[in-house]
Amino acid sequence: MPKYDNIFNAEEYTEEPLNEAEGLASIVLIAALADNLQELVAPDLFLDILADFDLYAEYSDEDLLSMVDRLTAIATDQGLGALFNAADEAIPDDLVPDAYAAAILTKMDPDTGEIPANAQVFLKELQAVMDIDDDEAAEVAAEVKKGFESVET
Repeated sequence: MPKYDNIFNAEEYTEEPLNEAEGLASIVLIAALADNLQELVAPDLFLDILADFDLYAEYSDEDLLSMVDRLTAIATDQGLGALFNAADEAIPDDLVPDAYAAAILTKMDPDTGEIPANAQVFLKELQAVMDIDDDEAAEVAAEVKKGFESVET
């Protein structure tokens, strides 16, 4: 049984649909909480990651934090599986690589840019459920790594 079956194969859905911005932000939240739902997630993490995407150019920090609060409430009340199902429906095909990149950024060690082994398991399952082939996943990961390295220099 895959480790994240409770998220990626859940049958639950949220009571309200998400828009595409909420869908992509949900992937960040799910990646952050997948291994420990009780873990506190620093708001700065969301702001830093989401700021990298054009989709959020018009959003203020307050708007993003409010969105994250709403998504966190959904995850807490209805489960990560329900949140993932809503996110999966909300994210259009052209944003799937961005959602995967956001998950990589979330799982990446902020100091080294490395992806820990347990995070790789999550990313591999996410890749499969989002129908991202190995070549595209490697390309997205390389772009994320390149972006991380350019920030570090």
